[in-house]
Amino acid sequence: MLKKIPDHLIKFPNGPLPLNSPLYIQRPPVEEFTAKEIHKPGCVIRIKAPKKMGKTSLLHRIIAHTKACEYKTVYIDFQETDNIIFTSLDKFLRWFCANVSLQLHLKPELDDYWDEDMGSKVSCKIYFEAYILSQINSPLVLALNEVNRIFEYPTIARDFLPMLRFWFEIAQQVEIWQKIRIVIVHTSESYVQLNINQSAT
Repeated sequence: MLKKIPDHLIKFPNGPLPLNSPLYIQRPPVEEFTAKEIHKPGCVIRIKAPKKMGKTSLLHRIIAHTKACEYKTVYIDFQETDNIIFTSLDKFLRWFCANVSLQLHLKPELDDYWDEDMGSKVSCKIYFEAYILSQINSPLVLALNEVNRIFEYPTIARDFLPMLRFWFEIAQQVEIWQKIRIVIVHTSESYVQLNINQSAT
């Protein structure tokens, strides 16, 4: 029997629902799947659905679960990203690394690891491996929301998304990369070939 919600508590959702909202609808086995999958070393979870279907609400519940497990968590919503950041892959990846560093309360030390001759993707990998992952003692969850914004910039998308896939692959072999877990959220209206591990919706 469904529990009736008092009329005065009912408000039309206009964004992500709070964790304690009675309006959040569980979608078994999605919540159980993501809660289990997020503990797998190096995992990548993809949440794809149409707009206004609760993707961000689900993401916030995954984040709450990982924080309860004392995982380090970085939340990036690409809606907040300035357009100028997407003008080059190098600028984008430096912004990405700096954002991750600051959320982990680490001083960005990009110039110590960035090498123009090595290229942006390799520099980003080295920065994560030698600086970020080496300084944390717990799993790191990268929660990436509104990734469909990146699809508007095909040059960035063609390099950034395969890079995340490569990180998943090296996590199967290299211990330090097993700390990382990635959650990617995007709308199903934006189509792009995403050959990345699991899809939660």
